[in-house]
Amino acid sequence: MAGAAVLSAFTYIPILARDALGADNFYVTILVGFYAVASFVSSYIFGRAGDIYGRRIVLRFGLLLSTLSFGLIIFSNSLEVLFIVRLLNGFSIGIYPGALAAFAYESHMKMGRFASFGAVGWGVGTIIAGYAAGFGIHWAFMISTVFFIAAFGTAMTLPTIERDSIAVPLFPKDTLTKNFSVYGAVLIRHSSAFALWTLWPLFLSDLGGTLFSQGELLIMIGIVQATNSVSQVVFMVGITDRFKDTQLIQMGLVSSAVTFLWFSFAKTIIDIIPAQILLGFSWACLYVGALTFLNDRNEERSTASGLLTSIMSISGVLGPIFAGILITIWPNQYLPIIIFAAVMSTIGFVFFRYTNNEITDKSSESEMIFEY
Repeated sequence: MAGAAVLSAFTYIPILARDALGADNFYVTILVGFYAVASFVSSYIFGRAGDIYGRRIVLRFGLLLSTLSFGLIIFSNSLEVLFIVRLLNGFSIGIYPGALAAFAYESHMKMGRFASFGAVGWGVGTIIAGYAAGFGIHWAFMISTVFFIAAFGTAMTLPTIERDSIAVPLFPKDTLTKNFSVYGAVLIRHSSAFALWTLWPLFLSDLGGTLFSQGELLIMIGIVQATNSVSQVVFMVGITDRFKDTQLIQMGLVSSAVTFLWFSFAKTIIDIIPAQILLGFSWACLYVGALTFLNDRNEERSTASGLLTSIMSISGVLGPIFAGILITIWPNQYLPIIIFAAVMSTIGFVFFRYTNNEITDKSSESEMIFEY
């Protein structure tokens, strides 16, 4: 439900800002960037809080605040109001992911299965919100609020899991250092990907502008987004739990580079749909691999997972900056952003390969055996 709520709003906010409120592409990058800053701050604070005070209280508080703040989007009738509301949105959605992932792991749920529910939400949310947006774009945000109400309601039914409180320092240096290879690889890949996602709804809108009416186009954007989400569900449930976490991370980074390069060949919005399937595979591998890696190797699971959310939020800050620079140099050109994302995903793969001790140690051992 939370996944459905977040993506329902995220997909249509840039279109609201540009087409309904008169923003330009650069303002959209600012809007997305500050949303990510707020999410980074809260995910850092409340990931640690989940280890100290308990998962359920942090999870419930985050979903309640998200319900209230996302409801305010409906009343955003100017760019100034929308900016303030998106700051509140970003802060509220950073509260609960770390606690939720830790709760799922401690409930003995496989991370691939856990992540697949989020992907189901993204797919359902974008389809329903896309259909609702066909009647008027503010209906998409009404749907988002309803999803958060449902998420908060289900969170109130979660059982208690016995666990000891964990003392976590204000700055978890050891957690960051121990998992540096994963955090770094995700930051490199996701910050460049977020440069693309910043203007993604506008990119899709421009690709489909000559084929569909405005209402049909909004529905089509929802279908494109849902294709990615459905693919994630299939791969998360059917594949990801069969591979080692380090293998999944590498597969996710390589396939991300291929996917982004594929986007450059799209001429219409329909051409994007096959690439969305590969995108679903790439994110399923990378996200599940990272979650499994962090929860298997860290006792302070809420902090470690919360830091992953923080890294993704930092990516959401850096991405709009990269997009703003590139769109300023090449106005209204998406190709430089697409190529940038493909190159950086490749760099992320190389970074992970050469900074992860488990991989480098095994490589050295294999070389020694071969030489012997």
